[in-house]
Amino acid sequence: MSRPTQFRLRWKGAITGPFPLLRVSEMLRAGDISLLHNIEVDGSWMTVRDYFRAIGLSRIPSASAPDSSGLGGDTPPPPPGSELPLGVSLTPDAARHAAGESLERTVREGYLWCGSTFLLPPLFALLIYVVYILDSDHQISRTMLLILLSFTTTPAALLPILFVRKLGLTLEQEGLSDIRQTQGNLVIVLGFLSLALWMLCFFVLLPSRP
Repeated sequence: MSRPTQFRLRWKGAITGPFPLLRVSEMLRAGDISLLHNIEVDGSWMTVRDYFRAIGLSRIPSASAPDSSGLGGDTPPPPPGSELPLGVSLTPDAARHAAGESLERTVREGYLWCGSTFLLPPLFALLIYVVYILDSDHQISRTMLLILLSFTTTPAALLPILFVRKLGLTLEQEGLSDIRQTQGNLVIVLGFLSLALWMLCFFVLLPSRP
């Protein structure tokens, strides 16, 4: 019988393993590792989440529920997000699982801020549209309106860069420098593309004023 494929795991620069895929799945269910751990596949590294998706698993193993023996054998575990009773602390497995979920939320939040670079400029531009509607006497020229739009669109398109960099500090501390760098580069590229796109749209759509 051939030996099953072995995988090495990396977290915060520390490499462990190799482990068979079954063992990796067991560690994931037990909360010993998270979906953001890196796994070595054919000499390259990717997150455990991406690897499970790549091999076609529609359902990634979830971490096991914390042992409720400390709360009473017949007492159901508290729902996610609820507070534990006074004097009761999380088990080590539950604590690791909670930390992994927190990191996943941070990663998702970073990508959401990247996408917001295309959503914030038109929202900020609504302020200038109000000025355009109120200026019934045409005291403000088209050039001045475009200048005002640039003053509102620029910070709106580039503001997410600050939030992504702030989240990147957390990712860097947790050993996810590759994700931090990816998000940092992505938000900068999308920010300037959004700025150029929306200013072009405003220039084309803003009617000439007599």
